[in-house]
Amino acid sequence: MGRSDEPGYFHICTDGNAVPWIFQDDEDFIAGVNRIGICSIASQVETVAYTLMDNHGHFIMYGTLLGCKRFINTYKVLTGKHISRKYKIKDPLRDLPVEIITIKNEEELMATIAYLDRNPVVAGFKYLPNEYRWGSARHIFKEHIKEEQSRRLGDLGFNERRRLLKTRTPLPDDWEVDCDGMLIPGKSFLNTARLEKIFKTPMRYNYFLAKKLEGSIEMMQGCRTFLPDKELRPVAAQIAMTLFGTTDIKSLNVTSRLRVARELRHGYAATIKQVSRMVYLDTESLKGFI
Repeated sequence: MGRSDEPGYFHICTDGNAVPWIFQDDEDFIAGVNRIGICSIASQVETVAYTLMDNHGHFIMYGTLLGCKRFINTYKVLTGKHISRKYKIKDPLRDLPVEIITIKNEEELMATIAYLDRNPVVAGFKYLPNEYRWGSARHIFKEHIKEEQSRRLGDLGFNERRRLLKTRTPLPDDWEVDCDGMLIPGKSFLNTARLEKIFKTPMRYNYFLAKKLEGSIEMMQGCRTFLPDKELRPVAAQIAMTLFGTTDIKSLNVTSRLRVARELRHGYAATIKQVSRMVYLDTESLKGFI
């Protein structure tokens, strides 16, 4: 699988430690999901699975390596433009590191898909993978009931389509959007038939979903962040309160901040880069102490 000169499966992930956030609210996530469909059409690759977290994303695509590179480069550019327009931040994702990993065989493919689907649970979200709105797990092995408020793109006028999807890229008329203007993945860009064929049965999917796969999937260190920043920040504040009677980490002296840093590093598997953001110390100051 995955030779550069022929179609294969690829795992694409962005570095979860490079930026504090990519998606802040539902509007950002909805636009992020829509962008998967837009970029897959523009890049001529097929979306097999995905998970969007607040500060990084995972995608499993079927296509050529060149197509996957086009996909993630286009996705970064369009997402960066969205952030710039909404939050007035210049070039927010220009230097965001990305890794594209060849998936070598069927076993690795199933393990990687399950890893993506487990990501929200491992990150601390208190519901099952199939309830996470911003991932593909909610679309596998389910009864496809027609959603009452869904609409076909072909039934939307040109202006409404542009308003909802923010793109000039021609999309298939039979793709559907929900009442929030989000593409319904299983009725648009997500190839659920291929996804279900990979696992063959729900029992086999559940077997891989139940395995502890963190650390066994090949990827950049930044993709292994167990807690996203927005989940880790209140944890850091609580540690500071317990140890020093304040949630204001910035007000602590360096020695106290290093104590919080050690708790985050060893108790929550946070990387040095992520810890540095939590305790307001540069990574050089942290080395040798945590």
